[in-house]
Amino acid sequence: MKLLLTLILLIEISVSLTLAADCACATTAVHVRNGAGTTHTILTTLAPGHCLTFKGHRQTVDSASWVNVDYNGQNGWIHEGYVTIKACSFSTSTSSAQLPGCPHIISRAGWGARAPTHPHTHLTHTPKYMFIHHGASGFCHTKAECTHMVQSYQNYHMDGHGWSDIGYSFVVGEDGNVYEARGWDSVGAHTLNYNSVGLAICVIGDFTHRVPNDAALNAVKQLIQCGLDNHKLTSTYTLRGHRDMGQTACPGDKLYALIHGWPHY
Repeated sequence: MKLLLTLILLIEISVSLTLAADCACATTAVHVRNGAGTTHTILTTLAPGHCLTFKGHRQTVDSASWVNVDYNGQNGWIHEGYVTIKACSFSTSTSSAQLPGCPHIISRAGWGARAPTHPHTHLTHTPKYMFIHHGASGFCHTKAECTHMVQSYQNYHMDGHGWSDIGYSFVVGEDGNVYEARGWDSVGAHTLNYNSVGLAICVIGDFTHRVPNDAALNAVKQLIQCGLDNHKLTSTYTLRGHRDMGQTACPGDKLYALIHGWPHY
């Protein structure tokens, strides 16, 4: 009987070890490529502390070891010198907000976001659109005011529309801060028929009769450039206002006219 219990315990330990996944976690900002070696296409940039599931394979290229990871269902490869391999006892989300070159981004925890009612769907390809929205709401000029507005947007989307979470990728206030919504790597609920191929930035306020202040505009421009530099947007991305893709006044007449002069419009 004692021998049987010992065998069962050993089997349970073996199964547990088999099921326990390992992750490759970035120690610094590092590119994830579609093949081992620096000549392959960059799929995304993994921010420090963020992880992808390690698939158990390594390949040596030019004396450097590359590890095979899962990136949204695709084969990804990372230079092993920039990651640590450890048990996945934490989130493996690649939706990192504060990438190199980004403006200051307040995390979901930082603005008190509610948890989604179900997990976000990951984007399967690098987005080729960036959409500009406005909240058609009151304005905000301090972090406290803007935090309250972002919370109200989330409540409206979840309680008013029955969505799983706030719909935008990011929200920007006239306090100059960026607020993480669904982030870089998740499918949003912002632009009908284009959610799976684009990201969306919503500027807090109603920009029918005026444009956002410089603090907000600079944050939006820097965020777009950050996405481009870190391969969160295709190099040939298209910028559009919400109204370009549907029957809406969003992002307001003045802001809409302004973005016509921005790159990639």
